[in-house]
Amino acid sequence: MKVLSGLLFGTLVTASFSALSAPESYGILFLDRSGSMMIKRPDNQSRCAFSKQQAISKMSKFFLDSSINGQKLNIKTFASGGQIQSITNGFVDFSSAFMALSQLDGEGCTGMTALAEAMCDGADELRLNYSVEASQGAILRVYGSTDGDENHSPVSNCGGSGWQAEVANKYLYEQPPVQFNATIYTGTVQSIANLSNKMDAAIAKDLPAYALSPKHYAQSLPTFDFLKKLAAQTGGTVEEISDNDGNPGEW
Repeated sequence: MKVLSGLLFGTLVTASFSALSAPESYGILFLDRSGSMMIKRPDNQSRCAFSKQQAISKMSKFFLDSSINGQKLNIKTFASGGQIQSITNGFVDFSSAFMALSQLDGEGCTGMTALAEAMCDGADELRLNYSVEASQGAILRVYGSTDGDENHSPVSNCGGSGWQAEVANKYLYEQPPVQFNATIYTGTVQSIANLSNKMDAAIAKDLPAYALSPKHYAQSLPTFDFLKKLAAQTGGTVEEISDNDGNPGEW
């Protein structure tokens, strides 16, 4: 019995030490709040509302999974260019992050998709705030979710025809390293004609500010393929969520 107790104690000590020795993490979690996220899933819930639940799951894993050892997280939303907002007002702990997500409107998605701007913004802000911690072994992590193509980032903020190269440079060549993790929403696309009309109206309204031309949509890879490749290259993960999938799982 004493031998068994000793082995159990040793195992617990080893496990505790392993958890404590995991590198600290600092993160940005951004949510796509563009108009296409209002598409209804078969359960009649919008992707917008579903993504809120998914974000709570990701946030919880970031803080509670000892292998991630999350310390501070900034939760942001994005839609059209220039509309990135931090719903946590900066980097916060678990309780503040949970409260911010709980208060987020589950049906408030509208506008275009400035995905590249959101991705570059996340990497830039992590480096601005936590480069010292990264030099001491901390991991900088961006968690991003989207259901559509980049179509509205300002050219000055990683937009334009070369947006993939701009984003890749942020994650693969600038220092310290930043890990990218993707959640991709796919599946049924209902009322696509009405959605397209709304998107066309939004483009026309914002055209003077962003000068969107066909050449700005040119890219080397389909958007989702690019996100998967970038996640693999930075050591991140990819989660694909079909509209037919059930409740959020782990990140």
